[in-house]
Amino acid sequence: MSQLKNQLLKLIPRFSNEANKIKDQEARSRWMRLRKITESPKTLASACRFYGMSEDAYYKWGRRLLKQPRKESLFSKSKKPHRSPLRTKPKIEKKVLKLRRVEPSYGPERIANDMLDLYNIEVHPSTVYSILRRAKVVGQKIAERLTKKHLKRYRRPLPGYLQMDFKYVPYKTEGRQYYQLSCVDHHSSWRMMRAYKTKDMTSVMTFLRELYELIPFPIMEIQTDNDAAFTDKFTSQRGITGEHPMDQWCRKNDINHRLIPVGQKELNGKVENTHKQDDREFYAKGPYKSFDNLALNMKGYNDRWNEQRKTKALGFKTPNVVIQEAYVKAIAFLAFNQTNANKANYIITKYGDAIMPINETRHKPKKKNKTRKLTFVDRYLQYLEWEDAQKLKIIALTPTMSQNFSLDSLLYFMK
Repeated sequence: MSQLKNQLLKLIPRFSNEANKIKDQEARSRWMRLRKITESPKTLASACRFYGMSEDAYYKWGRRLLKQPRKESLFSKSKKPHRSPLRTKPKIEKKVLKLRRVEPSYGPERIANDMLDLYNIEVHPSTVYSILRRAKVVGQKIAERLTKKHLKRYRRPLPGYLQMDFKYVPYKTEGRQYYQLSCVDHHSSWRMMRAYKTKDMTSVMTFLRELYELIPFPIMEIQTDNDAAFTDKFTSQRGITGEHPMDQWCRKNDINHRLIPVGQKELNGKVENTHKQDDREFYAKGPYKSFDNLALNMKGYNDRWNEQRKTKALGFKTPNVVIQEAYVKAIAFLAFNQTNANKANYIITKYGDAIMPINETRHKPKKKNKTRKLTFVDRYLQYLEWEDAQKLKIIALTPTMSQNFSLDSLLYFMK
């Protein structure tokens, strides 16, 4: 029997109470193997082989435990080197952090460029990022803390909530500055975009009239910024008067016109984000020779966006497909929540297809002396009469279906 094994046999009874307090899994496993090998009647080589520990490891941890008989002796020590010759010098790190404090919005590339200009020190952007990360200046948690609540993306449960905004065409055509007016649906990313020679309320009204004819769902709300083409909030002495052409048009068609707060364009983030895609996918193919050529190509790009362009945010579906699915969900929701089946004339069969012609689903609210604002249900029931040729097929409506827009238990198809 080796001398180390004899010494450990004397130590084990005294050390057992402290060893029971070890919570680290690796250190506890190491202690159990040391004890079993030491107490085993087999030879040291056989016992080490049986308990899965090399003789070198046994001698290493056994000697360390004899030298300092405490539980910390069985913990693995850090393998970090005592010094790193290639690490950035502390004086350079201080300068990087100083530049970051002066300009908190600067990223690694800008700071690396400033280091070269101000101090004639060449630092790679990845090195700058490592310095900032070690100082806990950047990171995912910090980015989440700095992100405003309304910057977090979400989608409306059904189509009908639009965001509208102007965009400058990024280059001049025929020596003139033209403008793009576009709107995007909050739920499906369905878009309509048109080119105009002027940025005024006349262009807006032309756009709205065409939008009302082409849009494939009822408009619930249009959200814009405070531009004079959209509102008279800052152009009249009384503020919002309701006499602006767009306000009158929205009121006539029972559409809510919503203005975002001043200086918070991120609330119009859906349409602002599509402007970036326009620069990459449409304007990068220009410049276009004339205004007519620009308008014609813009319509083609708009049609491709709605009918062919699949995006990850929509589950790799096109906006038109998402609208169809949302439309079926809306009808199923109304069918499930209809309290009086005789008034709605829904035809639902338990085993088989349920075909519902659109002209058979008219909702006739009770007549009242006072006119009331159309509700969500009223708007979609009105929409059912827009396309008489379209039919919907709804199957597997169950009484246990959830009464919200998730409708996980509903199987629906579009005919």
